[in-house]
Amino acid sequence: MSRRSGRLAELTRREWARWIGATSAAAALGCGDNRGASALVGAVFDPTPTALLVAIWSRDAHEVDVEVTTGEEIVAADTVVLGAGGVGMLDVDGLVPDRAYEITFTSGGTSFGPCHARTAPADDATGPVRIAVSADFDPNPMFDSPLIEHVLAAEPQLYISLGDFPYTDNGPIAQTVSEYRARHADLRTAPAARRLLEGVGIRAIYDDHEFRNDWDTARAQAEADRYAAAMQVWDEFFPVRGAVDDIRYRSWRWGKHLECFLLDCRRFRSSNSAPDDPEKTMLGPTQLAWVIDAVRRSTATFKLVLTSVPLDFGEGFDHWAGFTNERTRLLDAMVGVTGVVFVCADQHYFAAHRHAHGIREFQVGPLARGVFAPGPVAPGVLFRSHQYNAGLIDVSSDRLVIAGLGAGGVRFFEEELTVEILTPR
Repeated sequence: MSRRSGRLAELTRREWARWIGATSAAAALGCGDNRGASALVGAVFDPTPTALLVAIWSRDAHEVDVEVTTGEEIVAADTVVLGAGGVGMLDVDGLVPDRAYEITFTSGGTSFGPCHARTAPADDATGPVRIAVSADFDPNPMFDSPLIEHVLAAEPQLYISLGDFPYTDNGPIAQTVSEYRARHADLRTAPAARRLLEGVGIRAIYDDHEFRNDWDTARAQAEADRYAAAMQVWDEFFPVRGAVDDIRYRSWRWGKHLECFLLDCRRFRSSNSAPDDPEKTMLGPTQLAWVIDAVRRSTATFKLVLTSVPLDFGEGFDHWAGFTNERTRLLDAMVGVTGVVFVCADQHYFAAHRHAHGIREFQVGPLARGVFAPGPVAPGVLFRSHQYNAGLIDVSSDRLVIAGLGAGGVRFFEEELTVEILTPR
């Protein structure tokens, strides 16, 4: 999204470097909680009904003892040897579905954490579920807000990040593996981001700023070394269980009534500037065929398709508005599939949309980044609000409720949707 690169970096490079240095020094001294706030940070990714993928980063530790508990019971304990960049991970299996766990880390006699995460409900579990979705997080203090506290207070079972987490192409622009690692570490040690990472299990995909603004396959080929460094480091900090051949798009059940389909809208896309003809692709033929087949075969009551860029009504052509032939194939394939809803990000304001066949889409974010005023209202735009926000999605046996969570924890938008409403015609 090209307009970001200038308007959002209001600190000069020198000011940014001075701020990074100051926060790093302060973090090294600790923040008054006796935990050495940036010395070690943990997070939990890709929760399943029986497993949690524990990721660890440390500035100076080489080995970290990890203890996983539920209530008073210790269910796992192991030592993780950290690799390059101070990153390590532990896949903890044999857990109980839909149960809260705490993960504590010990290094050099000092304990860190705990991280809090919940295993997914069993695939046939019929109880209500809640997930949170947002995007766009920058640790620059000019974007600080209490929104993350309100997200955690809502007690989602899972948080889904739709990208730009972190921004690596503003301020001191990252180009190498070490520079990308530094930018990820700056985010991970920022107090607000740390609270989010320690407060809830996460599933994530990148958008553009994890590499560079508005990237596509042409940009990746033109800057092959920089692209390889960016993706290597993203994988280090945001591990995907069982990823093969750099395939990061995936789906998962969250109980009987919800299945999520997380798309990769960057790695396979044609050049944004290519003619919008039948050959132009956002997802690539393999991913497009996968998501169509997977959504159509899903037995979940509701199918949540997560795309980092919106289907329409955004600025420019870095989103699906520049890929209309493939968008038509995707939306046409949803006709007759029950309970389909799209959630997107990227545009830095909340919105509710209606597309072809009555397909509904909700746009979320930013979590902590500049807010943009939306463009002119067009047919299909049902609601807009430009403020820091996250989406809360509650699913029961026959209802999906989506809310926009904003300043002060206020739910400034809420809509209840039935299976019938969410069945494209």
